Amino acid sequence: MPLRRWPAQSLLLAVLAVFLAGRLEAVDLNLLGTNLPPLAFHGFLSQGFLATTKYDYLAHNSRDGSFAFTEAGLNVAMDPFPRTHFAAQGFLFDVGDVGQYDPVLDYALVDYNFSDAFGIRAGRILRPEGIYNTSQSIDLARTSVFLPQGMYDSRWRDFDGSLDGGSIYGNFPLSQAGDLSYEIYAGLLDITDNGGVARQLQNELNNPPVSSFTGFKNNTPPVYGFQFWWDTPVAGLRAGTAGFMSGGLSYAYQVSPPYGPGAVTGFTDAGPNIQESLEYLWRNWTFQAEYQYVDYRISSTFPGGPETTFYTVCNTWYVSASYRVNAWLEAGSYYTEYYDNNPKSVTTAASDASQNDLALSLRFDPKLWWVVKVEAHYIRGTGLLEDNADNPVRNGDGWFMLALKTTFSF
Repeated sequence: MPLRRWPAQSLLLAVLAVFLAGRLEAVDLNLLGTNLPPLAFHGFLSQGFLATTKYDYLAHNSRDGSFAFTEAGLNVAMDPFPRTHFAAQGFLFDVGDVGQYDPVLDYALVDYNFSDAFGIRAGRILRPEGIYNTSQSIDLARTSVFLPQGMYDSRWRDFDGSLDGGSIYGNFPLSQAGDLSYEIYAGLLDITDNGGVARQLQNELNNPPVSSFTGFKNNTPPVYGFQFWWDTPVAGLRAGTAGFMSGGLSYAYQVSPPYGPGAVTGFTDAGPNIQESLEYLWRNWTFQAEYQYVDYRISSTFPGGPETTFYTVCNTWYVSASYRVNAWLEAGSYYTEYYDNNPKSVTTAASDASQNDLALSLRFDPKLWWVVKVEAHYIRGTGLLEDNADNPVRNGDGWFMLALKTTFSF
């Protein structure tokens, strides 16, 4: 990877994460002349490698092998008063041309818990959605390198990850029926110029000499949603349901004569989105299954002309199983299918309507602070490539991907 792709901030964070792994845990503020509790610091640095046999996927040159797969984060937390929690995390990542090592504020929140049944979070908070949405950046929390991409797209962190707003949450005991927890949230998204949404719009609209994407007009659309979890009376079994809606993301693109009138404004609304989850922990096994339904409304307004609108529905489901063999080895597998009933690009291939993926993973834990993963994928379809320029010819034949990843944490 060329060194020019590493800005000073990310290089400094990488050095700190490796040097301090296993050493830095807390800073005692009493030494700084205060009576506050200590600040707890944690962080991680991940570096991966991707290689594919037929298409460039998640990296421009993955057919030749690519190291453009990096994640790093540094977080701090403090409990200054009873029932009060402060936490913040800086994060940077690079997956192909998404992220590009630009540091972002992943979350920065204050959490006050009035009781088990009611609490409140405010600031930049993580969106609760399904099993993994609040822990996507925590590589140690799962066996696999990649989560099922139709549901947890590694490139869409600015859309799926966090929001500026707040939530209420709590837990209710149901006597012999288990427990019910809830979280309800509302706020604004922060869609970045180099995130997954922007790259997909560029992929769909940059079709010289016909059209080109020129930028966002409103990149902070509102979002609101919920997550409920039922911890059943069966030990280790829980079921969840989540949903969200977001509307008002607007952007501009140019349709050049003689194909169109020039400047065009596009609008996208997402939702209703529904996600159903099931998880069962039994001895050394973890079994999971999830289903997601998302309805997108996409509109365009031409100068002096009417608004044109179409809808597309995306469905994703997966089943997975993992087994902890011993303290240093874990194995897992998942199968997932993604369907788009109306692929949006004007250069769409028939195979872009779906993508099916069978993944096999091995996770090694040489140390408590060091994880190494090896993962193989057999994929059919091209519905999630999102890079037509690098993949001009696409079909439904099968292809393979190898993903390697190592993570240091403290």
